[in-house]
Amino acid sequence: MATFQIKQGRDIKLKGAAPKEIVTLSLPRQVAVVPSDFKGIKASLCVKVNDAVKVGTPLFEDKHCPEIRIVSPVSGRVAAIDRGEKRFLEDIVVESDGRDEAVAFRKFSASEISGLSKEDVEKTLLQSGLWPVLRQRPFSKVAHPHEPPKSIFVHAMNTEPLAPDVDFILQGKEEQFQAGLNVLRRLTKGKVYLCAKHGSRSKALTQARDVETHYFAGPHPAGNVSTHIHYLDPIHKGDHVWYVEAQDVARAGSLFLEGVYSPERVVAVTGEGAGRKFYAKTIVGAPVSLLLKGSGLEGMRCVSGSVLAGREVGKDGYLSFYDSQLTVIPAGGKRTFLGWLSPGSDKYTFSRTFVSSFLPPRKEVSLTTDKHGSDRAIVLNHIYDPLVPLDIMVYFLLKAVISEDIEEAERLGILECDEEDFALCSFACPSKTDVGGIIREGLELIEREG
Repeated sequence: MATFQIKQGRDIKLKGAAPKEIVTLSLPRQVAVVPSDFKGIKASLCVKVNDAVKVGTPLFEDKHCPEIRIVSPVSGRVAAIDRGEKRFLEDIVVESDGRDEAVAFRKFSASEISGLSKEDVEKTLLQSGLWPVLRQRPFSKVAHPHEPPKSIFVHAMNTEPLAPDVDFILQGKEEQFQAGLNVLRRLTKGKVYLCAKHGSRSKALTQARDVETHYFAGPHPAGNVSTHIHYLDPIHKGDHVWYVEAQDVARAGSLFLEGVYSPERVVAVTGEGAGRKFYAKTIVGAPVSLLLKGSGLEGMRCVSGSVLAGREVGKDGYLSFYDSQLTVIPAGGKRTFLGWLSPGSDKYTFSRTFVSSFLPPRKEVSLTTDKHGSDRAIVLNHIYDPLVPLDIMVYFLLKAVISEDIEEAERLGILECDEEDFALCSFACPSKTDVGGIIREGLELIEREG
């Protein structure tokens, strides 16, 4: 057990944090599964419109690895299968019948789980549809069952703006969480690392057994998976490391203990645009309209996830499969007359550009989606590196990716990264460069080229 103090990075203290109260919401009338949430999966449909489904019924599977299935989180019927350009599969909407009938799987006691073979655990996770909660680095795609990991990381903290408190969410789930950890232990010959926030009090985290528990402190991105991997078990070419969210570990434990697929998800509804801020107990794929019921959303931007690494879904969209946060912030778009002449006493900045940087810091800030400037050429600067705690020279990595120099990008450490690790760089960049987007393009290029 160790505590790591991260110094690089920056916390953005947005207005609109959710108070620590969990409210159980009614079962949604409709939910949606979005295939694009699952990186590395090429969807092959298993259902048609109007087909009856149960909780755990496969909706689609991976063309390249049919054992990997994505299943329905509710019982009812398939209401719609939406496609976009070139018949791209956008989402599968399931209408709930309210009965929650579920596909049954074998139950195990806590002692039986510890004696299961790797093959038995894999089979249960694959057949139940819970396997996609496991993702792998590099490339941050759904883990491949035939590519065993050298270690598994349990992501039990988050330092993004307005991020949900995992320590709070896991309270009362000690049995399921420990059972889930025991399941993970069967999947690797290496170590299972539990990475939590320094000062965590939940018994699920502080009394976890048969894993290596480590604590991280410091500003964002101290809570990112890449930061934990970098300090505990760095990735080299040819390595595979798996990671899983703490809530999904509890879901895995529930599957083995109760014998049914658990779609439960506690979601933090945050942001100054949300009429009510709270922790909602709902299910994966829940509609944004249910989580924001009663909120006036005119001129607001709805983001599944955080403002740094989330995805805009709109007021009629659905929560992404891996997200446990919904953020609503003003969309911006208003121009200030002669704003460029303003000293900027009310502006939020990472640099010394505005007068506000010399004033006492505010406890909370209000930000919109405005970029506050046009796109410009990338120039060598000192801004990126202090925001990234990895041993990476960000500017030179960007040059390697843009020039498609794969070998140089690998030498500079791109295989350790994900686009979320550079979200702060994108936020602070004076050139308005989507640094994370460039990193994702580089990772996709390396994966294509093999």
